[in-house]
Amino acid sequence: MSWQESTGNLTHGYTPIMKIVPGTPALVTGASSGIGREVALLLARRRCRVALVARRREALEEVAAGVAEAGGEVLVTTADVTDEAALAEAVARAAQAFGGLRLVVANAGLGRYALVEEQEPEMVERLIRVNYLGTVATVRHTLPHLLAGAPSHLVAVASSAGLIVHRFSSAYSASKAATIQYLAGLRLEVLGRGVGVTWVCPGPVDTPYFDGSNLDPDRDLPLLARLFIRHLQPAEVATVLVQAVERSRREVTVPAMMRFFAWTRRTTPTLADWLVRKFP
Repeated sequence: MSWQESTGNLTHGYTPIMKIVPGTPALVTGASSGIGREVALLLARRRCRVALVARRREALEEVAAGVAEAGGEVLVTTADVTDEAALAEAVARAAQAFGGLRLVVANAGLGRYALVEEQEPEMVERLIRVNYLGTVATVRHTLPHLLAGAPSHLVAVASSAGLIVHRFSSAYSASKAATIQYLAGLRLEVLGRGVGVTWVCPGPVDTPYFDGSNLDPDRDLPLLARLFIRHLQPAEVATVLVQAVERSRREVTVPAMMRFFAWTRRTTPTLADWLVRKFP
């Protein structure tokens, strides 16, 4: 079945469930490493057409070789999600090359951690620009193509930090929480218009993401998190992400214990604060 033959006749609420079939045109930001790389490879194994977007061309070319070897059609285009003109051009190139877009994975992100009194304004601004405004820009430039190609789907890699704040993470958590709320609003706006919206909130993932972030998860996360939340592998998150798209899930938090901590934070914030004080 080609992507043009995928009718999306299954529904989840008011939104048709998009089928990821051979030929599905997809765009992945932050595709040069980590979760973005694994998502691209997973889509390639399903023989999708994948546009890779990131800042580093050399790294993208390496991922592109893996995508081609895995059976996917690939397009490499460099852009920083904070550069509106470059991102718009990248999206336009992908849509033109593939005849549209039906799956967008907004994965580009940045991690920086520090005590509030040590946070430089430039650091805070950079987090907001990349994590939140970068996602907003990705939606702005891809949504017209997703609406035109419905049934389609937009999925973003957020973070459990957007649900559960911890020491050193105030600015980072704020950027991810803003992203989650923005996507929640978007999901409501596109109900009944054939576009699904999902955000995935993983806990710690073994990727180069933490390099230069000034956070050591084995030292700086709360004790209960260090004891009970295992580090995920990028391929695990990629698999969860694709499954979430095909089930038109709203929000997915992994691993399971992270979902429990997020539930505790939402329902009993006083208890959650006590636990952090008791087990710092």
